[in-house]
Amino acid sequence: MKPRILAIAIVLVVAAAFIITWMMTAPSDDLNFGPLPQKQVKSTAPTSPSSGGAPVFSVPKTDPRTIDPEIQKLADRLVEQTQTPLNDLETVGEFVDLYRKSFSSLPVGSNEDFTAIITGQNPKKGVLFPPDSPMIVKGQLVDRWGSPYWLHPSSGSSLEVRSAGPDKNLFTPDDVVVNPSPGGLGVTPLEGQ
Repeated sequence: MKPRILAIAIVLVVAAAFIITWMMTAPSDDLNFGPLPQKQVKSTAPTSPSSGGAPVFSVPKTDPRTIDPEIQKLADRLVEQTQTPLNDLETVGEFVDLYRKSFSSLPVGSNEDFTAIITGQNPKKGVLFPPDSPMIVKGQLVDRWGSPYWLHPSSGSSLEVRSAGPDKNLFTPDDVVVNPSPGGLGVTPLEGQ
């Protein structure tokens, strides 16, 4: 009798793991990665006699990885020198939120991992950040001083985003940070150290 109960329990655990995995990787309806509406362009094909000699228009093939213009505007804010460093971090935070809405979780991994995913290297092939942005250097999203942002979970629902600041050294007084992790957890130094 005991082996049968054990077998049923194993089947239930495997089924639950499958369902959870499927739910986490199922497409999200929060963000549409489809192509943007395209403008009509003049065709190189000859004019149609039935059109009275007027040029024939056709819709070009679209790249499904086209970035949404509103998202492009958001990314462009990082390049503008009129923003404050704190505004830059808030903008990066908006991309973290877009990631969370698209993938139903916080980013896991390094700056390089996050940057790869938001630039289209993900199962959905969706582009949340322009891959050709000047704010990407050596595969990392960088701050206005050229230092990679430091991304670290500060809780189960938020991510610490830290700029090393003008001195380009992390965990110094000139750092700019949003959603800071509690000090003393082995990742973020205690205040005053």
